[in-house]
Amino acid sequence: MTKLTQSTPFLNILIKVREGDTPNNYVVETAPVAPYITQPDTVINYQIFDSGKHKIVFDSKNPMTVSPADNNQLSTPSRSLSGKQLSFIDANTSKMTLNITLNFETEDGVQFSHDPEVRNEPD
Repeated sequence: MTKLTQSTPFLNILIKVREGDTPNNYVVETAPVAPYITQPDTVINYQIFDSGKHKIVFDSKNPMTVSPADNNQLSTPSRSLSGKQLSFIDANTSKMTLNITLNFETEDGVQFSHDPEVRNEPD
């Protein structure tokens, strides 16, 4: 009998975007806010699920940056064709906090960003 290994862990992080109090200002919420990654090779997917009346997508040229840049933890991000999802794999081999900057753009070309964290807590 063949023994199957556990499937790859997957974390979907939902993103809600709303207009702020001033023009071209947006408020971004993520759920969960700062995920704890405990398993190796976890797929992390950021998904814009609610942007109100605006067409907001991840920036097509630079959807994400991370600090520290040389972290040896995150793969190159992949942006969906619709621009609504951004996925990457977290090796989660070192305990550390990764500061991610998600870059967005509106249908009018307005660019803005949001800075969530990912906390690596390998078992």
